[in-house]
Amino acid sequence: MRTWRAMDRAPHDGRWIIAIHRDDPDQRAVIRWDPEAAGDPRPWHVASCRHSYPADAFTDWMDFPDCPPSDRPQPECRAPEAARGFNPTGDHDGHQDDGPAHPPR
Repeated sequence: MRTWRAMDRAPHDGRWIIAIHRDDPDQRAVIRWDPEAAGDPRPWHVASCRHSYPADAFTDWMDFPDCPPSDRPQPECRAPEAARGFNPTGDHDGHQDDGPAHPPR
């Protein structure tokens, strides 16, 4: 059984995790640690848009659950769309922005 863990133990290796937002405990976010530079004030980046959060924005986290078992061959289980090249064009509210949040790597 997966359990929630304190954010001070969250991975900083770029993997996607599920997190609980500090200001809205009913809100969950799919995020990863991806600071743009040393000292980035908003190092947690959201999978569904180009929004980012400060280091203390979330209280708890957990890994993604395993894929359910199936008798049929299944494609490999993957992280959210952002990890597969999803390229959103707006923020949480659907507002368009003028460019990428990160320079190309």
